[in-house]
Amino acid sequence: MVSALSLAPVTLAVLLGWSGAAKLREPSATADMVRELRLPRRLAPAAVSRVLPLAELLTALLLLTPWTWTYALGAVAALALCTAFLVVVARAMGFDPRPVCACFGRVGHHEIAGRTVVRNALLVGLAVVAVGIAVAGSSTGRLVADYRWADCVWLALAATAAVVIALVAGGAGRTPDPRADRDAVDDAGRDGGTLLGSVLVDPDLGTTTLLTLVLPRPQVVVVVDCWCGSTFTVLERLPAWRSRAPELGVHLVHTQPPFAEPRAQGLADVWWDPGDRLLTALGTGRGPCAVLVDEGGVLAGPVTGVEEVERLVGYSASRSRTT
Repeated sequence: MVSALSLAPVTLAVLLGWSGAAKLREPSATADMVRELRLPRRLAPAAVSRVLPLAELLTALLLLTPWTWTYALGAVAALALCTAFLVVVARAMGFDPRPVCACFGRVGHHEIAGRTVVRNALLVGLAVVAVGIAVAGSSTGRLVADYRWADCVWLALAATAAVVIALVAGGAGRTPDPRADRDAVDDAGRDGGTLLGSVLVDPDLGTTTLLTLVLPRPQVVVVVDCWCGSTFTVLERLPAWRSRAPELGVHLVHTQPPFAEPRAQGLADVWWDPGDRLLTALGTGRGPCAVLVDEGGVLAGPVTGVEEVERLVGYSASRSRTT
């Protein structure tokens, strides 16, 4: 068997390992993905966010094992995972608006488009090659053991090319890291600058600033930037969040005018963030995010993801009762 075929399972192992590690770090992104992609109800977002990354990591390990039977298990699992990703993404192409895909964690977080379908189809192709290796009675370990010097050179150059392409293609679309930007957000809040000076628009097209909202007492500000599953989950949970933290205000801010959306009508304290200025000041990137703010600046957060927002509301409620 041609030794170069080992690149297929090696590539899958790297991608699935990377994806599983990313999902373990941010389970809320996976939970949001399940909601946005409108998966069956039996696939509970919290359960998927725990099981899927472990399945990906285990599959990656199996693909690299030297034993034929364990490798075969990994190849079949990889084909199942990649096929499931392809089917889900292709189905979501018909959604309006199209949701955000986090099949590979936050690092792969982007709007679903034709390129997403092509990417997942290529991964299915690699998985088919990996299964073919297993059917032939071989494995990654056996193919690598047969490498000659020239094969090692090809593998090293292929890996280098992949890294270069990833760095070039990924640089422009980088999602801001909230942890890296938190100091900047805090400084802006304490100085009364970008964050507290963000202009918000009400249903009557009147304007106010975030500073004005937080002057009476601290407020939880929840920011969303799309009309998709995670946003509708926020709308559903908003009344419960407000009853959980009656001592605080819980405001919903959308980067698009939210006032014509039927599910948002009848809700108080819903605002429009024209130009995404508040979202940009928070520096959290895409997806529902939230922060606890007073006139002095950021008290807690920002956090990203529906479940993280829920935890922030709980923390803010307990904090307000003890101060």
